[in-house]
Amino acid sequence: MIATTEPAAAKPESAPSIAEILAGIAPLDALLLRISREARVLPALTPANAASERARLVEQVGKGEAPVPRWELARRRIEPAFWRAIDEARALARDRLPPALRATYFARLDELEVDLAMIECVGDPVRVRPLAARRFGTGMREVVLEDAQPVRVSTVARGLLERIAPSEEARVVEPETLAQMLRDAARAAGLDLEVRIDARLVAGAATGDRAVFIAARRFGRTESRRLVAHEILGHAVAASNATKQPLRIFEVGTAGSFADQEGLAICLEEQAGALDPHRMRVLAARVIATDRLHSGASFGETARFLFKQHGFSAESAVLITERAHRGGGVARDAGYLYGYLRVRVALKNGDACLDRLRVGRIGIDDLPAFDDACREGLAHPPTFTPTLADVMPAAIDEAAE
Repeated sequence: MIATTEPAAAKPESAPSIAEILAGIAPLDALLLRISREARVLPALTPANAASERARLVEQVGKGEAPVPRWELARRRIEPAFWRAIDEARALARDRLPPALRATYFARLDELEVDLAMIECVGDPVRVRPLAARRFGTGMREVVLEDAQPVRVSTVARGLLERIAPSEEARVVEPETLAQMLRDAARAAGLDLEVRIDARLVAGAATGDRAVFIAARRFGRTESRRLVAHEILGHAVAASNATKQPLRIFEVGTAGSFADQEGLAICLEEQAGALDPHRMRVLAARVIATDRLHSGASFGETARFLFKQHGFSAESAVLITERAHRGGGVARDAGYLYGYLRVRVALKNGDACLDRLRVGRIGIDDLPAFDDACREGLAHPPTFTPTLADVMPAAIDEAAE
């Protein structure tokens, strides 16, 4: 009798560990960081003569004129290696990501591709403006309000400008004072941040990965409180939490996170009692300036329109218009009011909360993907969760002096 033996059953392969999954994703995340650093368009959009040219434009608008900007813009070319890197990143995303995260990475890579294209088009309105509309939206975009009815952001903006009377507070807070307020607030929040004064800045302030930049001008008292809430409790906390996440997508930002993170920061302004009528009018005017840009209005026409028809000071009219026209028309600013309306409703309905939106640079639509990543051990709750009470009292006292 011939003895027979059954072949040994193959041992089932064990599921990869979290460390193994992250090691597989690491090359993709490295590419994502590399592409996003190249795609930061702000340095390319800041004219070398920003301060002197702005002063000239303000003077002319104040006289009722429609000036033509003479910005000196540096042109940049994106090296072919970055376009190849996007294709390589897409291939890695298909092969190495858990299914729940693939769409999140693909959507962000699509945005970064548009960002790179815009950088190459800086100074060319014909090419850059369609890309900006595609990337950042316009006032034609609809948002669902608290009554569950969709409405165009431009309709909301026009209504705000019609209902709210012009008013601007006196600027009495020196930039050095505001800088110290921001440092104190960051320290109270447990954040390690630099604060720098930048004469070229169009906005009142801007937050990077580990630094906050403020304009070289005086600020109002309410404006100062607003910037503490917006930049520290909003952007800086989200950026600091992002660095603690295992996946770099939450540091680079998910698709659509620009508008939602700005909306979150404005909601924090509101909670701090610093979302005053002038600020609401500015948010509305940014939408109007964006839509006028895309409809063909010149810089001078829009600045004069805001000055004469809507009661903005010459300086405010120029700053609002400059934000829309910078780089030939990289108009991002319709996203502020859109994001605020969208996040405000999400917070009220319980679809999001402040700390969930501060886990990193994340948009509302990607919160379910973040939850999936948490369940798989690829993300975790926020490290930093400061409240208004933690940082605002000292800031308010400082601003009032």
